Amino acid sequence: MAVTETTTESWTSRLGGAVKGVAVGLGLFILGFPVLFWNEGNCVKTAKALDEGEGACISVESNAKIDAEMEGQLVHMTGRADTEDVLSDEQFGVSEKAIALCRKTEMFQWKENSKTTEKKNLGGSVTKTTTYTYEQVWSSSAIDSSSFKEPGHDNPGFIEFPSEEKRAANVTFGAFHLNERQIARIGSERAYQFPTGFVSRVERVQRQGNVILVPNKATRENALNTRDIAAQPRIGDMRVTFTVIKPHDISIVSKQKGDTFAAYLAKTKKRVDLLQDGVVDCAEMFEDARDANTLFTWLVRLGGLLIMYIGLSMVLKPLSVLGDVLPILGTVIGWGAGLVAGVVAFVCALVTIAVAWIFYRPVLAVLLLVAAGAFVFLVWKKKQSKKVANKE
Repeated sequence: MAVTETTTESWTSRLGGAVKGVAVGLGLFILGFPVLFWNEGNCVKTAKALDEGEGACISVESNAKIDAEMEGQLVHMTGRADTEDVLSDEQFGVSEKAIALCRKTEMFQWKENSKTTEKKNLGGSVTKTTTYTYEQVWSSSAIDSSSFKEPGHDNPGFIEFPSEEKRAANVTFGAFHLNERQIARIGSERAYQFPTGFVSRVERVQRQGNVILVPNKATRENALNTRDIAAQPRIGDMRVTFTVIKPHDISIVSKQKGDTFAAYLAKTKKRVDLLQDGVVDCAEMFEDARDANTLFTWLVRLGGLLIMYIGLSMVLKPLSVLGDVLPILGTVIGWGAGLVAGVVAFVCALVTIAVAWIFYRPVLAVLLLVAAGAFVFLVWKKKQSKKVANKE
């Protein structure tokens, strides 16, 4: 079934909300400046640290023994990450000698979906019509059903056997021991292979390949209930999968410290401590680190621009609400406000990035300032052309 809810918000209420949002919007807009400025500094410092690290890094052919002459040096090594630790999932009785043992649980639950349409009314009020629909889904997080609009779609509220991950405490790397941060970054997980004759400690389960199907608590407590969980899932049923990270070859770039490693601190105060799965040469590891730095920088740039745009849109929102006394006028003002917010945010972002680069790479800063100026000039030129065309 579907539930429909209709509400009407008056023009004065909307205007009051928009005015209150101005302060928040102004705060978001201002926040964009330090975020963008910090991001550019972080990008340059990280890039310089990687350049410094690559120049100082020494590739060591073997990690079978500790070379005292490499103490305190930034080294590149490849070898097998190994462990004797046995990791166990006590609830299900799964155990494996591995670097990591991960349990992923999904529960069959109700999910509420909503779709809202808005209609602007003469006088500035807005009527919102929201339709709520319900479906049953497998979800890795517990869905709170207490606020669902329609009764009869109740979820347990918690997952009885939640997802979890266990990592080995002792992982060797030739003659060395990896530190906790390095162990946490080892990947290459694969599906856990259940041994022949495996019996789960959780009763009344079904197993399909690598998936354990766990009936809800009510079913497990009812000996007469023999339903097929796979064919007839019910709310509260769970499906559990396990993955393991087995010992395998890895590559590291880190500072040798006794029989373990520590991050290399560059002159820019940025740390160089790289780890990748597989056999990867030194140059490729640094190149991958540079690519990651570039990607992170662009994501933060886009995030900073978006923060500025949202902030300015909130600052200008009262104008469109005022115009909504006549719906078509409010729509036009809203489009114009969105355009203004986008242009101002874009220019401010470019200028902020340029100013930040003045402290690090002046040549690029000048180019960005020129680009921002050219953008403003083109916008102005286009507006002038429209004015001339309208007069004619």
